[in-house]
Amino acid sequence: MMIQEIRKKMQIAGVEAYVVSHGNRFLGQDVLPEEHKLKALCGFSGSAGIAVITADEAFLLVDGRYELQARLETKAEEITVVDEMPRFKSVCDLLRQKNIASVGYDAWCHSIAETEYLKRRYREMRFVDVGELMPPAPEREIEVMQREERFAGRSRAEKLALITEILHEQNADACLITSADSVSWLLNIYARDLPCTPIVRAYALVEANGGVTLFADNLKADLPVKNWQSFAEYLAAAADKKIMYDAHTTPEKIKNLAAATAVLYKAPDICALSKAEKNPTELQGIINCHIRDGAALVKLFARLENNWRGLKELDVVEKLHELRAEQEYFFSESFETIAGCGANGAIVHYQPDAEHNSPLTENTLLLLDSGGQYFDGTTDVTRTIALGEPTAEMVADFTAVLKAHIALAQMRFPLGTPGTRLDIIARSKLWQSCQDYKHGTGHGVACFGNVHEGPISISAGGSDYGFKPNMVTSNEPGVYKEGKYGIRIENLQYTTVSPQNENFLEFRHLTKVPIDKKLIDKYLLSEGEQAWLNKYHEDVYNSLAPYLNEIEKVWLKNACSPL
Repeated sequence: MMIQEIRKKMQIAGVEAYVVSHGNRFLGQDVLPEEHKLKALCGFSGSAGIAVITADEAFLLVDGRYELQARLETKAEEITVVDEMPRFKSVCDLLRQKNIASVGYDAWCHSIAETEYLKRRYREMRFVDVGELMPPAPEREIEVMQREERFAGRSRAEKLALITEILHEQNADACLITSADSVSWLLNIYARDLPCTPIVRAYALVEANGGVTLFADNLKADLPVKNWQSFAEYLAAAADKKIMYDAHTTPEKIKNLAAATAVLYKAPDICALSKAEKNPTELQGIINCHIRDGAALVKLFARLENNWRGLKELDVVEKLHELRAEQEYFFSESFETIAGCGANGAIVHYQPDAEHNSPLTENTLLLLDSGGQYFDGTTDVTRTIALGEPTAEMVADFTAVLKAHIALAQMRFPLGTPGTRLDIIARSKLWQSCQDYKHGTGHGVACFGNVHEGPISISAGGSDYGFKPNMVTSNEPGVYKEGKYGIRIENLQYTTVSPQNENFLEFRHLTKVPIDKKLIDKYLLSEGEQAWLNKYHEDVYNSLAPYLNEIEKVWLKNACSPL
């Protein structure tokens, strides 16, 4: 849909502005390429952004990860890129400055909690549900498959008991789960609908008797499935039924559809809180898949050592996919691989394609951020490697990022500490050299699900949800120099109770991939930091050696030798 078409609909609806979000009725989840409204509207292909169209202007709000990418992908004469968190609130602040008092939006794409907050905060504004502006995705039948309990660790019946117990405690009739990853975790189901995320895009209605109905179009499952029209009819007929829901993941449209009938009762998403704490089977599976994933990356790096000249970024992406696909239980990538050489590495979420595929060049850096979905877990790892001889500036920056990474990896903290308080641990190491990065330090990771999973995160403006044992998160500080290079070191880690005090937690690393010693100035590391790195590399070698051939073992032994 073109901007002029939106303006015509704005006139019909009697609003002065219209908000275009990245997502759809599955809030916070991935979208299919054909559903990417922002790309269709202005060319921006990132996974986080929000646009606002007025009668004579158009703006795209993006966070620090996409400041460079958004400007490269959009036309400055059509779209003004604004470096603000891409939230409806930020849009309202912008519109308030322009004295715009009425704004249209799609109530399927914004949560009940968000719109209730906006209507309280911006009382002078009129908010109008204009409806969907993008046509629905092409119809295709999606087969829903059952995830084996040997990977999930708990049966569907056990998980459903969590819901029904709370329903009885709250004297509620049903629980509506609108978060697709929660539905998938709860019912031990998955699909191949999305390219890199095995979740099933459906709502689930769980009744007090344990009955479950899925709502989605074109699903083939071992559970009752009804289409979206039936969902609206159910709400219209649910007279006086008490239905629990999460206001942060449920679209406002649901509240509007049920306004005159069902009694909606706010409650946190029980599944989100439960799946963040990995059960023993999940945790062991995650540990196991990181060993296989690490072996795939080491095989790649061993091949690249003296054979990278003449290759391009996509060559690296394709070879890594080939090596991962050879590993047991491989399902897919966990996101589209980021392989940025030189200046491309400074574009935080740069992804090479047929049009943008730079050659690997001498004496520069390659930033490789990738991950895999395995039936027993999900991985996400970033390594920055030197091609040829790095400059002193590259080494100094890389070593500073490594110090930031180690600071968080070694942290011991009280049980229940939120990630907002941990973010500064890594970031402060870079502040000492007057450097920073415009993304979070860490995000939660699922077990065979979303590579970005709530409710935990490690960032200044992230979740206040406190850490508990067996939660998986990333640790990924970085430095990005526009026009030159990008550096990021990312491991996944999980929380465990400290042996020194049962009321404290520590991190244990999951990722088993060597860190490029060519980029490290060991004289800038303390004895404790050197000891951490040497111990980490010892574990990497011992874990991966059985999965490698002799040539690869020799490469790994050198890569993991002590500083």
